[in-house]
Amino acid sequence: MNKILEIVNASTGYNHKPILENLNFTVHENDFIGVIGPNGGGKTTLLKLILGLIQPFSGEVNFYANGRSKRSLIGYLPQENKFDKQFPISVLEVVLSGLMSDKGIFGRYSKKDKQLALSLLERTGMASFANHPIGELSGGQQQKVFLSRAVVSSPKLLILDEPSTYVDNQFEGKLYEILNELNKEMAIVLVSHDLGTISRYVKSIACVNGTLHYHPSNKISEKQLKEYKCPLQIITHGDIPHTVLKNH
Repeated sequence: MNKILEIVNASTGYNHKPILENLNFTVHENDFIGVIGPNGGGKTTLLKLILGLIQPFSGEVNFYANGRSKRSLIGYLPQENKFDKQFPISVLEVVLSGLMSDKGIFGRYSKKDKQLALSLLERTGMASFANHPIGELSGGQQQKVFLSRAVVSSPKLLILDEPSTYVDNQFEGKLYEILNELNKEMAIVLVSHDLGTISRYVKSIACVNGTLHYHPSNKISEKQLKEYKCPLQIITHGDIPHTVLKNH
């Protein structure tokens, strides 16, 4: 299977202080990788390195774009999108803005582009809000719109940072169904604290805590997590939802 991204013997961090060291990570076409780890372990730093927001102190970050720009190669859904809620832009225009790297700032969107954007909004249950100002939507509704924006350019790699943080319980299950469908078209790297939920959907797991340990399966034991020095957070669901934290 073809590579999309390869990180080789990299270290990175901030202000010359390493957060991640001896980092080796490869993403192939149609991978679906769940990234877990403790707070402060480096999950966000890993995403910033992939996105080019920070550079490696040492090692390499290689992309296999096959003629595409790096920007159009990756779709990204952050945990929270910060924007001016008073800015007069519609839901449909937000989704179409995901094509800007191909169209340019003054490019015009075709009828086909708009049909694609509307079909993605339909997929996430937001088509009826297409002409609404994005600033009037709830946090969960906005996440659905920004997911559509992240994939409108048909990226080869979709990166999601805690995507279910602001969505309602009803849409959370639908979200993972959508991701499973998208995974037929693109690789996905999904950061989450909820191993119990994502292990039903991802194909493999990366444990990040100062470095990265790749586990080539979605089934991972407590013993393996200890070997990876990756403390487990278990979310249980039932009449009384609660969280169980292992010592760390």
